[in-house]
Amino acid sequence: MPPVYRGHWCPFCQAYLKQLQSLTKSITAAGGYVLTVTAESESELHKIRETTGYDGETIVDTENLLATELRRRGIIDVAVSEKTGYPNGMAQPAVLVGTKAKVVYKWAIKPSVDRPSLKEVWENAEAEMQGKKPVHTEIPLLSFVQGLKQKLFG
Repeated sequence: MPPVYRGHWCPFCQAYLKQLQSLTKSITAAGGYVLTVTAESESELHKIRETTGYDGETIVDTENLLATELRRRGIIDVAVSEKTGYPNGMAQPAVLVGTKAKVVYKWAIKPSVDRPSLKEVWENAEAEMQGKKPVHTEIPLLSFVQGLKQKLFG
């Protein structure tokens, strides 16, 4: 389950990574592998770890090579926006869940602030991998305000 996040400065990304950290045990217990991807400089990585408690693997892709390859293969279209401090652009938030055989869930933001709940994404992905029906028929997008509440109040 690799979420793409903007950077340590993004409060919504901070809340998202806190949520991801809380799901890590469940994901790895199911045989999953958790990592994050960012176009932010590696020198900033410690800040997001301190803020969120996320201690998993992170791919630092300042050239957005992964986003380009995923788009080229038709897997997911991770948006890349211009942003000061990101010489090759800033990858926008995205979520990709899959097995070796198939993509189970994918979502990519088209520059906005709303995004799906990782808990609900994981519950549906886990059900699908077990051959069960989805737990959630729809995965609502969390608003910016909901994201701030998660960041502030957990």
